[in-house]
Amino acid sequence: MTAVVPAGAKHSDWKEYKNADGRAYWSHAVTKQSVWEKPDELKTPFEKAMAKTNWKQYTTKDRPYYVNSFTKETVWQLPPDLVELQKKVEEEEAEKERRHVAGEASPVADLRSPSPAPAASPSPEPEYLRQSANPSTALTRYRSPSRSPEPAAPAAVPERVITMPPGGFRNHEDAEEGFMYLLKREGIDETATWDQTMRKIVLDPLYKALDTMAQKKAAFEKYVRQLVEERQAQRDARIAKLRPVLVRLFQQSGAVKPYSTMKTADAVFASERAWRDAQPDERRLVFEDYVRGLRAAEEAAEHELKVRNAEVLSALVRRLDISVSTRWRAAHDMIVNSDAFRDDDRLRQMETVDMLRIYEDYAVSLEREHEDAVRRHRAEQVRRARKAREGFRALLAELAAEGRLTRKSKWKDLYARIKDDDRYAALLGVSGSSPLDLWMDAVDDLQEECEGAVRKIEAALAERAKAINLDTKEDEFEQLVQEAGLAAQIDEKARRDAYDMIHGRLVQAVADEQRRAERKRRHRIDDLRYALRKVRDLDLEGSYDDALPLIKDLPEFKDVAEEDDRRAAFDKFVKRQKDKLREAESSEAGSAHRVRDSGDRRDRERDGDRDKDRDKERDGRDRDRDRERRRSEHRDDHRDRDNVDGDRERERDRRDSYSRSNRHDRSHRDRGDDKERERERDRERRGRDADGEDRDREPKRRRLSRSRDREEGEI
Repeated sequence: MTAVVPAGAKHSDWKEYKNADGRAYWSHAVTKQSVWEKPDELKTPFEKAMAKTNWKQYTTKDRPYYVNSFTKETVWQLPPDLVELQKKVEEEEAEKERRHVAGEASPVADLRSPSPAPAASPSPEPEYLRQSANPSTALTRYRSPSRSPEPAAPAAVPERVITMPPGGFRNHEDAEEGFMYLLKREGIDETATWDQTMRKIVLDPLYKALDTMAQKKAAFEKYVRQLVEERQAQRDARIAKLRPVLVRLFQQSGAVKPYSTMKTADAVFASERAWRDAQPDERRLVFEDYVRGLRAAEEAAEHELKVRNAEVLSALVRRLDISVSTRWRAAHDMIVNSDAFRDDDRLRQMETVDMLRIYEDYAVSLEREHEDAVRRHRAEQVRRARKAREGFRALLAELAAEGRLTRKSKWKDLYARIKDDDRYAALLGVSGSSPLDLWMDAVDDLQEECEGAVRKIEAALAERAKAINLDTKEDEFEQLVQEAGLAAQIDEKARRDAYDMIHGRLVQAVADEQRRAERKRRHRIDDLRYALRKVRDLDLEGSYDDALPLIKDLPEFKDVAEEDDRRAAFDKFVKRQKDKLREAESSEAGSAHRVRDSGDRRDRERDGDRDKDRDKERDGRDRDRDRERRRSEHRDDHRDRDNVDGDRERERDRRDSYSRSNRHDRSHRDRGDDKERERERDRERRGRDADGEDRDREPKRRRLSRSRDREEGEI
């Protein structure tokens, strides 16, 4: 479908856009009004005429279709009545254009024609083109020898004729001038080539004005350059005269915009004489220069407005309540709802993306300021924590110098002395090491210092073949240290601590030996109890003296040295066996009662199988215990020569053997004995920890304070 655009149509402020779904809509650049239907200003004459009919045009996937609002008919092709309407509109528009052109146009003499205009209807030329329309240069006269001669001016100077003198020209300049005269006379222009020129002038006598072919060709090139420069000068002079006239025409019309094209200019200024008098290339040159200037001015204005809005918005966002945690959506609402933004018309023209860029720059500056503040706060916290640790370490050093902090000090005892001290309170709640960690470090330092002194003393005494035993008194120890020459190297307090540590180790060794002997005695008593199970014809109602002939030859009986221990093992065995018999009788009574109640034979068989399994499991446990006792007897001799870790290993083996047997019997009868032995081991372990704290303490325990301080990054 075609539409005729009338000449002189003005530019509209309506712009076409498309939404996210591809649907077109129009927006007014000044009023900011948006409509879905095409405004009348942008409609073609045919669209305006079609709007008065029942047919409406729609588009789907860039393909138009037509709907009759009265009959609801829908067609893809243009309906016949609309085809006739379109033809009628096109004929009317063509007629209007023809009349418009015919009524304004007037015969204009061709500026490029050398012949004068008819005398009956003279058409004077514009003043600004009169000089360039009738050039009086020699070049023009020589280029058109066939034209009818124009009337010469009364004061015209006759043209100089150059001929070949006998014997040639006197100098090179005259010869070159004669050769160029030949080129002008033959009508050689800037489009001619050297070969074409040679064919025209080779027979003329002036051809021999120059001697060599190189001189002739150089003169030809010089002539062409002068000709081009002359034509360009004429063109520039003509454009210089046309430019102010056309620029004034563009400005007065108001139809030329920065986006206008040459096609629009031809349609708008077709009736203007100045536009018609100019050559097409001259029109294009002046028009493009003018449009380029408009575009540059518009871009400069846009840039100036953009810079101004950026400065105003930058100052505005700093006055708003925008923090480092404010999101862009909230910041945008603050900006557009502010009074300064609503009152500034130019600021409201700012694009959202430019506003976002200003906000991002301001947000980055806020984040940088926030990070600097956090960094300063963190550095201050680290500095305060470091000073608090240094103060607390000084407090511990004072306590150590006063003798109130030793390697045996307890935190609960020290806490009562330091809880009211400001140096302790300053360390609470800060990052890094806690007061407890620093106390542990101080105690470990004292422990390591004491151990170093002990190592020096023991090494010096070993070189002199002397040793310290449990009976060595403190004054004797002091004398030995004096004899070893260590009194100057180790101060008095360190010597006392070394004596206490060495004496404590000796006492602990004696206590460990006694515990091992006692444990071995209990193990042999238990072995005797287990061995009594295998003795036949042993009367549980009899006394120890009655059973003595039956058990005196047992190896386990001989291993028990004390008679009281043997008697105690026998009494405990008898008591335990009686308890088992009572439990078995009660279990059988309960089974008989269930058999009578149910009368089910399968229950009796199941009870019998259960009793058999229990007997088998009991016999298997007895065999496991016998085998384990033999292994334990072999290991006892080796563990007695080892440290306390060997005793722990033996106890672990015994617990493992018991756990294997207990997996087969959920109602193991000896659980009470195991718990009793476990309680005894716990009591022994607690006693060993209380007595041998110095021995069990490892030097330089986990130095949590230093590692934490390093993690905090002291400044």
